[in-house]
Amino acid sequence: MITNKEIETFLSLFQKAPNTTVLNIDHQCPEIKEALFDFTEKINGKLTYKEFNSIDLDKFKLVARDFEYVVVTDCLNEIEDIDKFIKVIYHSLENSANVILISHKNKNSLQFMVEVLDRNDFRATNSIDIFNDYDLVVAKKMHMWGNGL
Repeated sequence: MITNKEIETFLSLFQKAPNTTVLNIDHQCPEIKEALFDFTEKINGKLTYKEFNSIDLDKFKLVARDFEYVVVTDCLNEIEDIDKFIKVIYHSLENSANVILISHKNKNSLQFMVEVLDRNDFRATNSIDIFNDYDLVVAKKMHMWGNGL
């Protein structure tokens, strides 16, 4: 169970600018989905939601530079080709945008999440202790570093 205080702290990671675009790829974490929906609605932003169960990695495509934040919730263990998945996310982010990986504790190590992001050219990777039951890692797509786009 995620507490209101944890949600409040989590939402502090996001800028409260109008028209903020967020993608949430989720696997059974409705509290995060609901919090992101409420947040984007309040700031006149846009939330795109994808249930992880419906993602076919062979057909998984996103528009380049379409999102300011991508939040991946508790599905890393379910992904066969994690690097392919992360590369699609990388290209969907605007320059200087953020990816946030959230994984139930003991499912993925923080080190694994950091390594995946580093391997795929994300920078300023940090783990942030917000949730009692989940690990969270945030990283930034930096313009002209690694993959560029």
